[in-house]
Amino acid sequence: MIPSEKLLSYLEELAKKEHPEVNGKEYSRSQVLLAERLVRDVQNAIGIASQKPKLSRRRAFIVILEELYYDVPKYPKELTLYGIHRRASQRFEYMNRDIKSFTTPMEVHPKDPCTFYEDNAHGKARYRSALKHLVFESHRYFEVPEAEASLKILFEDVKLC
Repeated sequence: MIPSEKLLSYLEELAKKEHPEVNGKEYSRSQVLLAERLVRDVQNAIGIASQKPKLSRRRAFIVILEELYYDVPKYPKELTLYGIHRRASQRFEYMNRDIKSFTTPMEVHPKDPCTFYEDNAHGKARYRSALKHLVFESHRYFEVPEAEASLKILFEDVKLC
């Protein structure tokens, strides 16, 4: 019997391919993603769910911020990274421990990134890289479909500015 973690990692690698193929039979990417989701659901149902998904602190914060505030033009003034950190810690395992890089939600995930990074090409490139990872693997991280769609649109905008 194949361990479920090994099966999941195989499906994750398969999902990255443009034309996934297993034993000479070609599958669509959506079929592979559906199989991956099925394996995760079965793991949860029988109580052998894997550990939390691993993300950088910034990417985890972006997921939480996007899910909570995708439909508002500005973050609330009382919003702090402490609350975002608590929520992100419950859902994700951090790959890095640097907590001092960002001090405000706007530094992590600006509402208008093109204006925010207007004079900072290096910062914009790092932000775009974080978004790219989240957009291409969004089915693994997002629980709110509207936030997932919103991030995909934002990523296309950031690529153009």
